[in-house]
Amino acid sequence: PNGSGASGMAPAASAGPGQTQPSSSTGQAESHGGAAGVPGVGDGYEVTALALAKLGVKYMFGVVGIPVTPLASSAQAAGIRFIGFRNEQSAGYAAAAAGFLTGTPAALLTVSGPGAVHGIAGLSHAQANCLPLLQLSGSCETSEVGKGAFQECDQVAAVTRFCKYAGRAASPADVPRVLAAAVAAAAGGRPGAAYVDLPSDMLLTRAA
Repeated sequence: PNGSGASGMAPAASAGPGQTQPSSSTGQAESHGGAAGVPGVGDGYEVTALALAKLGVKYMFGVVGIPVTPLASSAQAAGIRFIGFRNEQSAGYAAAAAGFLTGTPAALLTVSGPGAVHGIAGLSHAQANCLPLLQLSGSCETSEVGKGAFQECDQVAAVTRFCKYAGRAASPADVPRVLAAAVAAAAGGRPGAAYVDLPSDMLLTRAA
């Protein structure tokens, strides 16, 4: 993870344990998986980023790592300003503030398990203070649920009491619908928090 620079893009910095850096602002991603070996091109990462941009999301704050690093790159390629943090709670508070100032939910991006749980501070803050916020968290492969997968956690159950909407995108085709419902919930009526779970196998799946 890295701090935000004056340009709004996070400058290079050393990654913490188990964490990787998003690519440069060009949106080029590391080469493992995805279309032609590049995640973020023609897969769930790209579908998610494009759907967020279409819904008017302009800012994404977060801590990158497995499995969401390419999503930060895809978001930048889609025109969303990504601002890296070293702590999910701080990123959540910043995203909630951006949502309040712009009137459009900003995204909080976290890794799975502990990262998603740390993001609950931002969800709770946004929900209690009527601030539009959308948390996006990676999660373990759907086929590994209940088997003690890497950082496995029932994240939807964990966040439900702290947000207006909590859903999971089961496939790239499902992403636009789930994100639209989440953004509508976060911004509509009494503004608040929404959550979308992004399984790692869904993110790596080629879009139809």
